[in-house]
Amino acid sequence: MHLRTADLRRALGFYEGVLGLKVLENRTTEVSLGAAENGPPLIILTEDRNAASRPLRTIGLYHLALRYPTRRDLAHAFQRLLNANHPIEGASDHDVSEAIYLSDPDNNGVELYADRSRATWQWHNGQVGMSTKPLDMASLLATIKPETTPAHVPAGTDLGHIHLHVRNLAAAEHFFRNFLGFDVTQRNYPGALFFSAGGYHHHLAANTWAGHAAPPANSVGLISYRLEVPSAEALADLRARARESGVKTRPEAAGSDSQLLSISDPNGNWLEVYCPIPSPAPRATVTRTHQLSNN
Repeated sequence: MHLRTADLRRALGFYEGVLGLKVLENRTTEVSLGAAENGPPLIILTEDRNAASRPLRTIGLYHLALRYPTRRDLAHAFQRLLNANHPIEGASDHDVSEAIYLSDPDNNGVELYADRSRATWQWHNGQVGMSTKPLDMASLLATIKPETTPAHVPAGTDLGHIHLHVRNLAAAEHFFRNFLGFDVTQRNYPGALFFSAGGYHHHLAANTWAGHAAPPANSVGLISYRLEVPSAEALADLRARARESGVKTRPEAAGSDSQLLSISDPNGNWLEVYCPIPSPAPRATVTRTHQLSNN
């Protein structure tokens, strides 16, 4: 996730000081944070002192979701929030996961969660069973001793999913399902759709709960977000589909030898699709892939 902030020091106090992410690179107006010093960045913060506040009922980021390797790691995350006296806005048992909800200093939504074992997830006709029940906070905290809570997140922490406010669910489904190749894993939440690859409950979600208005162009919040694909072929196929369908891409990422393809999503945000190995030459035919991730 790449986020614009009006106050880098304040935002860093939250992501590093409260959540326990590690600073990987610190430039004057930009900081990247991750779970391990030699690991990839999870969140990049860019400061713009003139950035406008983002009105609440506008499209854009609903929340980013940090996923912890174990339930005990989530309990430690909860304890860090308590130690910092940071307000918690909600806590839910979703059957597939347990989650805690809060906001960062720029009012971006943040979810902290840990998955339950996939063996316990219930599927019916391609739809995963998810609910929103109160989280048993006492049971969660009982898994740890407060004095053993480490200052930083464990190395296996990652961005499990992101959730977006969008104008139109049909447009979101066309982009994330028909164009990118995600599966729709949940349609039962009014005004929302959930998308995933590899049988996960969701890597992306979209909802229309905030209405249709766009935030100011220079407001705090989402600048871009990134998905990593598992093969150079998948990236080459996606690049070819973008040319065929006329989807807006950044010119600097349009070369066939690029490992990064930047695509404008239905909200006008940049989605960066990345492959860690170079892409092959464009193929003669365009094929559809559903293998964006196996996480």
